[in-house]
Amino acid sequence: MVPARKVLLAYDGTTPSRKAVAYLNEVFGHRRDFTITLCVVARRPPSYLLRGGGGKPLFEREDLLEKAIAENMARARAVAERGRQLLSAFPEDAVDLKVSLQTGDLAYEIIREAEGGYYDAVVVGRRGLSRATQGFMGSVSYKLAEHARIPVWMVAGEGWNHRVLVAVDLGEPGFRVVDHVAYVFAGDPGVEITLFHVVYPWTGTGPRTETLKRIEAGLVAAEEEETRTFFEKARRRFEEEGFPTERVRVRIVRSIFGPASAILKEARKGGYGTVVVGRRGRGGFKGLLLGSVSTKIISTLKDRTVWLVG
Repeated sequence: MVPARKVLLAYDGTTPSRKAVAYLNEVFGHRRDFTITLCVVARRPPSYLLRGGGGKPLFEREDLLEKAIAENMARARAVAERGRQLLSAFPEDAVDLKVSLQTGDLAYEIIREAEGGYYDAVVVGRRGLSRATQGFMGSVSYKLAEHARIPVWMVAGEGWNHRVLVAVDLGEPGFRVVDHVAYVFAGDPGVEITLFHVVYPWTGTGPRTETLKRIEAGLVAAEEEETRTFFEKARRRFEEEGFPTERVRVRIVRSIFGPASAILKEARKGGYGTVVVGRRGRGGFKGLLLGSVSTKIISTLKDRTVWLVG
């Protein structure tokens, strides 16, 4: 039996989190090996309710605090139930609800749940989770992107499709991206995947002596061999998951403007609904998906869903 893909949806009922629900319905609603835990965090009332003042004894202030907590929890449960109803493409038994009381920084609470619950990814609306909980969720989506050790799917835009652009660096960082995509979309007949690799052209300065030309030729040959080996391994990974390799396209481009610009251009030109990038590349002058690249992607590509992996 194929194990279910398991994601944690950070939800608060606002427009961004409802977009995250719509994305899951659109891209994964036809799947029956997909489970969602819809997580709502209730705001803890301010601590000043327990402090002196106001002429109320301590036991009355404690009672007020308990009532405020109960009201916030009830409100959060109602938000969670409405979220479950919006996940209409999924069977009822594929959606679990998790309502908890905030005890610290919201993003880190979600991260603890996501990593401790062995989820495959955490899903969040791009603009954060804010108004329904009086603004306390703020920029949680960006904190998740920066600090979570599992993939984060940052949902934005609308009218998503089943075209997925997977930007990969060579080496282990890139293969972690491939592995996640292959696992999530295993056996899905409707998805089209493009593996996208950006190569820097030679930009050395000074006279191109015969020795320098030989060095350049050696570097190019080594990179071509590494590229061929990487994409052969990537295709085998998709085959292992039962994903038809004829639906996996490889596209390699050279760009003097750097990987981020090339990825953004390809995402828009190709009409991809989902763009997948690594958090960081392998570093060095050939590193393609560095932290600065992923940061530029999520800050610029505001009309697409972006997955951060690695």
